[in-house]
Amino acid sequence: MKVRLSFAASTICSRIVNYKKMYRCLVAAFFMLLLTSLAKSFAAAPVSTVTHYKVSSMGLAIGDVTTTQRMAEEGGVARFHFETKTSVKASFLWMGYHQDTVEKGTLLDGKLVNYSRTGIENGAAIDIEGKLDHDSFRFDVHEQGGKHSIVIPRSSYVYTTMECPEARLNFTDKKQVTLNILDVEKMAVVKRDYHLVKNTYYSIGGKELPCRIVDFSDKNKKSRRWITWDGSAVVMYRQDGTGEKNSYSVKATSVTREM
Repeated sequence: MKVRLSFAASTICSRIVNYKKMYRCLVAAFFMLLLTSLAKSFAAAPVSTVTHYKVSSMGLAIGDVTTTQRMAEEGGVARFHFETKTSVKASFLWMGYHQDTVEKGTLLDGKLVNYSRTGIENGAAIDIEGKLDHDSFRFDVHEQGGKHSIVIPRSSYVYTTMECPEARLNFTDKKQVTLNILDVEKMAVVKRDYHLVKNTYYSIGGKELPCRIVDFSDKNKKSRRWITWDGSAVVMYRQDGTGEKNSYSVKATSVTREM
């Protein structure tokens, strides 16, 4: 037997269906608004990455390094704050070395805009302040009660060492890239060669973390880095290198992230 709905009943049913559709649309809109709001909140919230390292030379532990990176969005522009604390003390038959320094830097939209390094290295005080000023990067060096400045034209370099370009360089068409780099430690521009060894994984705390191995060299140093860019920080997991007088290895022991 066929049942026919009256016009009133049919109208009521139609309205119920419409109300259900409206309710679903409102719920969907609410969740979209909530997700958008959360996304904006997370984008604006600072993200901190803290990495602890052990430093060794000739197979002996000689110090510790702690690097803190904080990313925040200010006015729609990404701003990165770096701080590296280094404490190294090595004593061998033919040499002795002691370093206790704090290095800081700020990157605005991917470019280094200010830098500082303070502390003691082999008994000598270090007090350096750097700032990007229009068309040049200026270092003010304070030593022995006086001050002198070193000015580097911005047009003379592509990146600085604080930006760790090897973490994001495009090696698609070639295995080696040569760039003019501002070495903030030496306060000078060097021609540095970068060579992609391979993409791999690095193990920390039982976790396999993706990274790339990159060799780089210039007139002052030669190193191999296990490094990655995860969208919020450049993380170096390991570095083996040779400097002016010695070789060393820096290995990450922990990496933590927090909002």
